[in-house]
Amino acid sequence: MAVELGNNFPQRWQRAPMDFRQTVFDELQAICQSLGGQISERIIANPPVNSPLPRSAASNLPPASQIEQELKKRFLQNADDLIEQHLDKVRIDLRRWLHGEMNQLLSDSLSKTNHS
Repeated sequence: MAVELGNNFPQRWQRAPMDFRQTVFDELQAICQSLGGQISERIIANPPVNSPLPRSAASNLPPASQIEQELKKRFLQNADDLIEQHLDKVRIDLRRWLHGEMNQLLSDSLSKTNHS
């Protein structure tokens, strides 16, 4: 799954209102918690950055497309790591459920056979 954030996403994000960015952080934390992630403290958004970077600092930054690709890569790696962390528990829960279903089917089948 690819998310197109645009070439100037870092600048837009830094200039976005603090309330908006806080809402995004809160929603992301809620998603992580619903997936079983352990979050020890709430992430607090920093105030927006409205001053442009000095020319020398701006010229040392990699292109926005490169930053975007790195952000996408990190997001996907983090998502994969989170899935892997919880995959074993899901497998165990699924095995228990399947075992219970199989036992119920066998029990139903045996009770029908005994009553016939």
